[in-house]
Amino acid sequence: MKTKGLWILILILTLSGCAGMTVQSAKPVALNKDATWTILPFANNTETPLANERAAALAAGILQSDNRHVVGSLPVRSRTQSLLGGDWKKEYAEALSHAHNDGTHYALGGSVDEWNYRAGINAEPVVTMTLWVVNVPEDKVIWTGVGSAHGGSLGRGGTGGLAQDLIHRLIDRALHK
Repeated sequence: MKTKGLWILILILTLSGCAGMTVQSAKPVALNKDATWTILPFANNTETPLANERAAALAAGILQSDNRHVVGSLPVRSRTQSLLGGDWKKEYAEALSHAHNDGTHYALGGSVDEWNYRAGINAEPVVTMTLWVVNVPEDKVIWTGVGSAHGGSLGRGGTGGLAQDLIHRLIDRALHK
């Protein structure tokens, strides 16, 4: 009986051992919990259309679930513009300008550098991104973090779930621990 339980444990560890996450970041910053936030356009450095907009939406939701007051709306472009790439630098500068004009305290920006599935028989989701926090009145980046994650062979969800976990870990590192 003990042997059967041991084999089941080994099998579970083997199948789930392929998942991983690596996060590197600056030390957390002390921010006013009641301050207003905005989400800046994320850069899409992947071949996956709209990965940046998905990541930005996840980041907004995670900040809101942490009781942060997120103002404004996510940058909305037509699907055609998004598929053609758009002009991220221009959109970023415009969003930061709007944040200044609105009196927003902090802004969260980012780039998505990988958002896909590894090829092959053991295909798994892979996500890599960088996040940064901007002190809007000072127009200064006050925190930066980068992370990558890949899913296990048990298929613990797709790229969206993996990205959510990664963004949550990065934001948690920026604000809490």
